[in-house]
Amino acid sequence: MAGRGRRRFRLVALDMDGTLYSSRGYVEELERAIVVLVAEMLGLSMEDAARRLMEAKTRALTTSASLGLLGIRRSEFYERLSQMVNPASHIKPRPGLEDRLRRIKACGVKIALHTNAGRPLARKVLSALDIKPSLFDFIVTSDDAEPKPSPQGYELLLLSAGCRAEQCIYVGDRALAELRTAKMMGMFTVKVGGRESIWADLHAGDIVEALELIEKLIKD
Repeated sequence: MAGRGRRRFRLVALDMDGTLYSSRGYVEELERAIVVLVAEMLGLSMEDAARRLMEAKTRALTTSASLGLLGIRRSEFYERLSQMVNPASHIKPRPGLEDRLRRIKACGVKIALHTNAGRPLARKVLSALDIKPSLFDFIVTSDDAEPKPSPQGYELLLLSAGCRAEQCIYVGDRALAELRTAKMMGMFTVKVGGRESIWADLHAGDIVEALELIEKLIKD
């Protein structure tokens, strides 16, 4: 861990879905709503919409990146999707999460949120977690940049923070969809949940454990 301390790291960037919370119920609600909306926007049956979406995700890795392949405008899609789902019915505030984020900020490190969701849906998820958007120094959504795994959002994170890739810790739950890009750019990566990955420098069981490890890393 030597040399990876306070003087090096200037930014911690956090994925949102599957990282700041874990909720099978919300994921199921979200996946159903996504298929319904794809069907509506493309004039397809539910079955055809699900098939087209799966085919696109095989190529693009994420739902957000798949929308372009399907000819769907992301901004309209996420605006409508945010009106169809209720994160608060499944996601509850996580004790210790906000405190851990504030402890890292107190070390002089910026905190960013990086999500493939649109801004309206991101706000609803943060509200369910009882976290104010202002806690983050900046938020990058798919309204602001091409979605993961495109490097565009990661580049915007670094530009906003005024730092280099090697000064950023990136935290996410998906190895190929988000950590691989971060790692290839030179960021220090932390995987939350699931199995360990070659694209992760550290692995944590959940977000609070991840933030505890990051705080120690920053102070080392």
